[in-house]
Amino acid sequence: MPVLPRPPARLPDHLRAVAVDMDGTFLRTGSTYNRSRFAPLRRRMREAGVRFVVASGNQEAQLLGFFPAAEGPAPDGVVSDNGAIVLADGVRLRETHVPMTALERALQLLDDELTFIASGPDGAYLRESETPAMRELLTFYHPQYELVADTADINGRRVSKIALVDERGFPQTFLDRLAQALDGAMVPVVSGHDSVDLIVPGRHKASGLDVLLDRWGLAPEQVAAFGDSGNDAEMLARVGYGIAMANASPTARDAARFMAPTNDEDGVLHVLEGWFPPA
Repeated sequence: MPVLPRPPARLPDHLRAVAVDMDGTFLRTGSTYNRSRFAPLRRRMREAGVRFVVASGNQEAQLLGFFPAAEGPAPDGVVSDNGAIVLADGVRLRETHVPMTALERALQLLDDELTFIASGPDGAYLRESETPAMRELLTFYHPQYELVADTADINGRRVSKIALVDERGFPQTFLDRLAQALDGAMVPVVSGHDSVDLIVPGRHKASGLDVLLDRWGLAPEQVAAFGDSGNDAEMLARVGYGIAMANASPTARDAARFMAPTNDEDGVLHVLEGWFPPA
């Protein structure tokens, strides 16, 4: 894996936005972050005219739940479902879902032994047959959901992403077979060791971030982005300051220019504190 330099110690003069992946990046293991440490950083970012964006494969409602109004302003932008849904200043700018024929094709490839949840602009869809443990896991990332009797009941819904989960992980041979069988109907991307997302072709975090930049009149060179997984690669390569976490996958590292400490070392906050120090 490449040895990457640390990000600049001081805020680049032209930087106007910071985008962060959540799991494995902004969040520690256990889905927490140092809220008291981040709150003053967020205020100083606003004072400096730098927007804060959350970019994740998770559901919009779940992402906003990490930033309650009592603790400060919501993120300026949210890119959810791997770029299929984009929110700016409380307004949805993009809602994307796969064509119904593509969804039907993808669902036909998912047998009863695979654990998954489908999500889109109207919420998520979870089969009643999933175990209680899997229900708890999947609905943590997709809190707005509806139970369905079986896979066929998801047909006809607006679906942006299908998240597959297996604690044993997914071998590359499985991903290759799945991509070949899907033949472009949906695209499999790794979102963690034990999870794979099937996403809308052409929709990823970088494409979602572009929607926000167009709205705000910013260029990619004015953005820093932090990430750790394969589904962050396009975003890390797209921006002026692509920063992989020290715990990042090889794919994320290859796409980045810089490296921050691990998520469990609060690597994002460490970099931001150097960029936005107290007055």
